[in-house]
Amino acid sequence: MSLAHAHRELKRASIIALALALLMSVPAAAAIDSRYRACLDPGHGGTDPGATAGTLVEKELNLDIAQRVRALLDTTTYNVTLTRDDNNTTLGNSARAQICNAASAQLVLSIHLNASTDTTADYAWFFYGKPQKDKAFAATMDVNYKILDTTGKNLLAHKAITNFANGTLLKSNAPAALAEGLFMSNAQEQALLASTDASSRRQQIAEQLVAGIRAFAGR
Repeated sequence: MSLAHAHRELKRASIIALALALLMSVPAAAAIDSRYRACLDPGHGGTDPGATAGTLVEKELNLDIAQRVRALLDTTTYNVTLTRDDNNTTLGNSARAQICNAASAQLVLSIHLNASTDTTADYAWFFYGKPQKDKAFAATMDVNYKILDTTGKNLLAHKAITNFANGTLLKSNAPAALAEGLFMSNAQEQALLASTDASSRRQQIAEQLVAGIRAFAGR
């Protein structure tokens, strides 16, 4: 074997050894993540408190419910992104959509609570942005949201799903819906929402939202 040939063989072997070493050094986390990507958008936040009712502030309730939804979704099945994870962050609707798009979300759920000067009003209401992109998701969320009313005996009423030109919904690439889970201004709901335990009204809302997410994702 000539010296030049031996040198070429040695160089080739070195390259192969380096390639193998690099492959072996790649962590398991770098493998393709096949989990379903859900983006949860807790409405309002920062300088925008949303609705208030007594001591309750909507931005705080929305975040708490979103965090409960995230906790209920199995991390081996779902990769969940929140547009905000504190109550100090102020975000516009376009920024919320950008966060979800950057996460390559497969669905986007904006989480809100409703309010009215009528303290007896109480129902759930789901909204969609672009009909072709979003309406089926909003409908799935609506039909799977089976929370009981404040008596604990009947299902909470629903208004028909409605089109809403909201920037988060319109600018998200994925199917997107906005949930108004109930009326925090309702006198009975206000009392129930003050509780934070594992069987609280907040947890019940989260569980119903999770049912819709799971139904749409098929997982």
